Amino acid sequence: MYFFKKNYFTTLMIALFVLFSAPLKANPGGFSDDELKGFANAFVQVMSIQQQGQMQMIEQIEEHDLTVQRFNEIYMQSMEMPLEEIEFSSPEEKESFEAVSEEIDKIQVDLEGVLISTIEEEGLSIEKYEAIITEYQQNPELQQRIQQLME
Repeated sequence: MYFFKKNYFTTLMIALFVLFSAPLKANPGGFSDDELKGFANAFVQVMSIQQQGQMQMIEQIEEHDLTVQRFNEIYMQSMEMPLEEIEFSSPEEKESFEAVSEEIDKIQVDLEGVLISTIEEEGLSIEKYEAIITEYQQNPELQQRIQQLME
């Protein structure tokens, strides 16, 4: 009986400690200051790199005489059926779509490499970056902390 009371008391004390210490955490989500600073720096750079990549993709689409809307329509169809079954307005449109798709693939591969390098240069692994961004999306305290670091 004494053992049961002792374990119960210890468990209760640990639970209370965790409960009351949680709001006092300096870094919500359990990430270090260095990790959060690295994330904040990387995040800003990643957003800029992604915007540049989107602009490059749009330029490629327009250079091949397609609109972004039409490219997206064809792309969505290509996810559901083979290219041969898609109704193109002309053989030239099909050629343009294929050429743009190849260019966009190249841009995406290049972007991925740059993004990985950018994140790693800030001292984070890709896994850690993804863990922080996942927690960031769900944790208002962490959002506020990272916003402070970005200022």
